[in-house]
Amino acid sequence: MSVIFLNCIHKLHAGELMKEGDFVEIDYISKNKNTGKYFDVTNEEKAKEYGLYEKNRIYKPVKVIVGARHVIEGLDMALLEMEIGEERVIGVTPDLGFGKRDPKLVTTVPMREFSRQGVMPRPGLSMDIGGKWATVKSVSSGRVTIDFNHSLAGRTLEYTVKILSVIEGTENKLKALLELHMGYYNPKTTITIEEGKAVLKVPGIKKELEEAIRTILKEEVGKYFPELEEVEFSS
Repeated sequence: MSVIFLNCIHKLHAGELMKEGDFVEIDYISKNKNTGKYFDVTNEEKAKEYGLYEKNRIYKPVKVIVGARHVIEGLDMALLEMEIGEERVIGVTPDLGFGKRDPKLVTTVPMREFSRQGVMPRPGLSMDIGGKWATVKSVSSGRVTIDFNHSLAGRTLEYTVKILSVIEGTENKLKALLELHMGYYNPKTTITIEEGKAVLKVPGIKKELEEAIRTILKEEVGKYFPELEEVEFSS
């Protein structure tokens, strides 16, 4: 696969393993090893091949900070044992994936509670209940059984992952950090770095997201950008 990434400096670490704090771009496809069903992929062609393609989704490599748990723990740990350009198949047990199933997270709710909300529950329906995602398991005799466990809890997973590049340079890492937490990178964003201070201006960002990003930057910039003494973020 030939991949070109704009606005990134690629410094290859031939023969060197990744380390905590490295900013990397990865491609992966993952499946439920118990059923053999694929559930997530970063490459558009593979998404079409495995029946995962969604028209409105943008498929591209994922930027993560190694060791920061931006991906599930088992995958994050595996990145520390890989080199730039390496592709590897990784098995992930439930304790390092989406956790073990907890019977206490399965509960039954009267149908009338859903009727009051104007919701018609059906098996397999996922919904936000009190700020937590749950899946309807069954509907019977005026009662609805819902499961707050992750749909992949208790499952052994398999990831085919490749480290495509290492992101170098303060500005490129800041761009990656914004993209990581915003889900995209606004091309109109400006980043100015001078004498240990970085000023990030993201036009059009919503107030709620701006506050969340500001908090994240305060935590992660101090940890991963020792060259910066101050970071200012504004819309």
